[in-house]
Amino acid sequence: MTSPTMRQMWCEQPGQLEVRRRPIFEPGDNEVLVKIAYTGICPWDVRAFSGKSSSVLFPRVLGHESSGYVAAVGSKVKHLSIGQPVVADFIVKCGSCLACRRGRPNLCRRPTYQQFSGGYGDYTVLPQQNIYPLRPETNMQAAAFMEPLACVVRGQELLRLQPGEIELVVGLGPIGLMHMQVARTHGARVIAADLIPARLEKATALGADWTINPQETDLGAFVKDVTDGWGVDAAVIAVGSARLVEQTLPMLAPGGRLNIFAGIYPRDELRIDPNLIHYGEYILTGSSDSAPVNMQRALDFIQNGQVDTASLVSHLLPLEELGRGLEMVKNAEGLKIMMQINVES
Repeated sequence: MTSPTMRQMWCEQPGQLEVRRRPIFEPGDNEVLVKIAYTGICPWDVRAFSGKSSSVLFPRVLGHESSGYVAAVGSKVKHLSIGQPVVADFIVKCGSCLACRRGRPNLCRRPTYQQFSGGYGDYTVLPQQNIYPLRPETNMQAAAFMEPLACVVRGQELLRLQPGEIELVVGLGPIGLMHMQVARTHGARVIAADLIPARLEKATALGADWTINPQETDLGAFVKDVTDGWGVDAAVIAVGSARLVEQTLPMLAPGGRLNIFAGIYPRDELRIDPNLIHYGEYILTGSSDSAPVNMQRALDFIQNGQVDTASLVSHLLPLEELGRGLEMVKNAEGLKIMMQINVES
């Protein structure tokens, strides 16, 4: 008798996708087999698929923003049951390197990536510590945002917002729209900036205090007007642009904090007057990936309704149309493009 098979969108090399069938994974003693319901497309997937990330090995199965249902568990997995809704963290941290031991597992020096069991397939298999259970009533599309929202949560925590402060969010794709929502949970007011009118409208609907199109209105002058010349207390650059970092830094208030959240590719250099940082007492930081504590907080935000991720989904596509979805993200079409893979009836 032949073994049951599953679909996977296989990348043999950059720019090349094909549907392949292979036997369904058998979970090891400490592993969980997850039947994937939804997987969101991350801009990193687009960069990797385009061959613009030298650290990405091929062939591989991409995808790392997934929700699904427990399909099977290993003999040592006792806290999960078959059919239980879950979300997955696709990066396995080593737990023993200096970064992990010092409480920075997001910067693990020996991470394991799911090269052959990514989220663009019917199933994935992961260690039980990388699986997060959901409440039965949780919206599975919303839950698939756990990983990117966890990264946002970490970035926002580095800004140490206080109630009443003003944060500027530059770039209102799904990431920027989550940043502004998390900032508001800290009691901050938000200026949301983007060039796409539909994204500004979405920011308003999600609670932005001010929205602005920098092509139509001078952003620096707008910030001065809104803050009575003080500047913004914090800023997030959610677009990969060194020029935007340079332009935003002078908009900070004394003691202001700026987070370079988006990776900048191709690589570029910043041209910043160090006296701005010296005399303004600015804090310039970055944030990368997330830790389990960030993931749990992100799930709480989603499941408690504090951050609306479900409404960020603009397109649902079948697994076989992944190539189309990647192209849509590349062209900034819609908001979150999500693959609908196995949906429970």
